[in-house]
Amino acid sequence: MSNQNRCPHQWTQSDSFAPSWGQQTPTPGWLPACPPVDHVEPNPVFPVTATLPTCTPLQVLQTSPNTALVTVSIPAETIFTLPTKALEIKKIKKNLKITQCRFFNFSIPVFGKPQDTPKLFLAGFVRKDIQYSEPTRQTKHTVEGTIKDFVIDVPWSCVADLGNTLAIPPTLFNQQQEYEFLSTQPLPSGFSTKDHLMSGDISEFNQVSNEFLNQLPTCTLVFSQINEMDDALDREPLKWGPFEEGTFKKVQEKMIILIQLRLTWQTQIDPPCKG
Repeated sequence: MSNQNRCPHQWTQSDSFAPSWGQQTPTPGWLPACPPVDHVEPNPVFPVTATLPTCTPLQVLQTSPNTALVTVSIPAETIFTLPTKALEIKKIKKNLKITQCRFFNFSIPVFGKPQDTPKLFLAGFVRKDIQYSEPTRQTKHTVEGTIKDFVIDVPWSCVADLGNTLAIPPTLFNQQQEYEFLSTQPLPSGFSTKDHLMSGDISEFNQVSNEFLNQLPTCTLVFSQINEMDDALDREPLKWGPFEEGTFKKVQEKMIILIQLRLTWQTQIDPPCKG
């Protein structure tokens, strides 16, 4: 860091003329050897956008005026690689983790236009603790190995269309209303003395602002089920072992994730009456 502080400024443009005495001047030994300046280009910034798959709910049941049960089936697929060669998978322990359960209400209906439906944005991952046997020694009729453990998180995400059967509390929108007072002023010359200018006072600004704080429903995981199928993609025969044995590292996994969620809306204030 100290050498860089003592380095002279490096010009980016070439000199049009350099005298011979300047080209032959040796560099003093006490000056540090400055490294060449690298031209660094900034990394481009790409927006992160994605179209989420839509998962159709198997059931949307309104159990009370403020509670609904939503059952969703989510297909997922992934390919992962084990750290070492596996003879066979002994056990897989799975746990469902939900990182997002966000209710998204529809907007105000517009006469003569299509009406959207409320959505439920879902995301999470499945934590898989895989135990498998790794062969260490084999003969023509036997295989000896050790048990290995491998943990992997398989992400998933989708959007559930809740349809138009739920009785959902309306979304209240903020309002701003202006009001004014009558102002009476005399008219200039050219008008009758009995006449006056009557209008709103443009020298003042009066406004009433209403702010409604809508509350999102709480989301609770009630039940989950994971049905999976695992297939080895690179299985090879085990050398010098029994003829039916083989090892693999790359696994393709298909899952059907069934979850049931409870949405609960808190009691909201009544919308303002339009008089």
